[in-house]
Amino acid sequence: MTGKQAQGHGLYQNHFPLNADQELLGERMQDAGYQTLYVGKWHLEGGPKPGYVPVGRRFGFDRFSGFNRGHQNMGGVFWRDTEQIYHCDRYEPDYQTDHLLEFIDEALESGSGRPFFGIISYGPPHHPNVMPEHWQKMYDPAEVELPPGVLPPEEQLRIQMERLEFDCRGDKKAALTSRCGRGKKPPLEPESEEELRIFIAEYYAMISSIDHNVGRVFGHLDARGIGEETMVVFLSDHGDMLGEHGYFCGFKPQPYRSAMQVPLIVRWPGHVKKGVRVKGLVDVGPDTAATLLGCAGAEPFSKAHGVNYLPLLEGTMEGVRDAVMHQTFRMHDGVQGEYTPVPERGIRTKDWLYVRQPARRKSLFDQTSVRGELTNLVADSALNGLMDEFDRRIAAHMEATGDDWDLWDLHCEFPPPGFMTHEAAEEHLRNNLLPRAIAVP
Repeated sequence: MTGKQAQGHGLYQNHFPLNADQELLGERMQDAGYQTLYVGKWHLEGGPKPGYVPVGRRFGFDRFSGFNRGHQNMGGVFWRDTEQIYHCDRYEPDYQTDHLLEFIDEALESGSGRPFFGIISYGPPHHPNVMPEHWQKMYDPAEVELPPGVLPPEEQLRIQMERLEFDCRGDKKAALTSRCGRGKKPPLEPESEEELRIFIAEYYAMISSIDHNVGRVFGHLDARGIGEETMVVFLSDHGDMLGEHGYFCGFKPQPYRSAMQVPLIVRWPGHVKKGVRVKGLVDVGPDTAATLLGCAGAEPFSKAHGVNYLPLLEGTMEGVRDAVMHQTFRMHDGVQGEYTPVPERGIRTKDWLYVRQPARRKSLFDQTSVRGELTNLVADSALNGLMDEFDRRIAAHMEATGDDWDLWDLHCEFPPPGFMTHEAAEEHLRNNLLPRAIAVP
């Protein structure tokens, strides 16, 4: 929305609202003459989950069909242009895609001749793994190939104990709790291979459900005769930990590829060659906003950390960045899984991933090695010069962008107004929202 990293836009953690007093993507697209729509999960308002997003807080989107936060997947609620609540029993990605297709039709038939800009923000793939049965049973857990880096139970426990000691200073409030086992295990009890396989099979099924709905969008654009003139960008905010490195769904503030390397697919006939793959580095959050403004002919942000990756789309192999920075902020209070008393900063280049904490170097991985992120080289004294250079780059980036090791402490007093736990959110949905909702197909 802003083309900035957290130290620029000020949103350092889940559960807090985004400051509207800054340059915003939707408003820039409005100013450039676009009809605008946002569908799905918003996650920028703080407060209840799911919750209403006030019209004045929709950051430049003319039309809205969604909710503030949470992951219901089935039987959820949403809001449109008023505080009236709507409820649909269907799978969220299915009816959310319907809403996007309706907007495309309305934009084309409005008679304004104005182009349209729509964002659809799906919840899946994301815990909890709730979906229609035909998706749930799509993949056989016995046939799932475990991702590289999945550890046996004794190694899972070792990793979790190290996290507890070094990253969380021994505070057992931060102990990892099972997600693959549906949260029924006590903290620190490792996942079994059977539980991992079931979870991964369901996760892949959710991915297939999104693929299906993205296909519906492409089909609709083609049916309306505008497939060749419409730019479509597909990306994700994060990957997930499917047992890799001893972590599980939800514990994603990790620098590993399984959490941080996300899809980025662009279809733009006449501008992007079909089937081309490039290896350039992209920081999808800030860079995508800058790129969309550039491609749409809208006014660029005057202050942003993002860069336009249009050269990558046009086939430049080297890319527009030589590194992507890693940040996790100190969070000494919050919900389980986000509690990280020791902050981290890091850098990923084409060949290396390096992560440090304020008082120690944590990890160094050779990205060109077959074992990749499974062999930590941080103790190799022959690589001290390389890590010294990475430390200098991290420090320079922090200074240039206004970053600080203690930013969270300075700006995020927890809990924020309206904060809800997952349990409280379920009760709020059941007792307060659903009884007042209008049921829709």
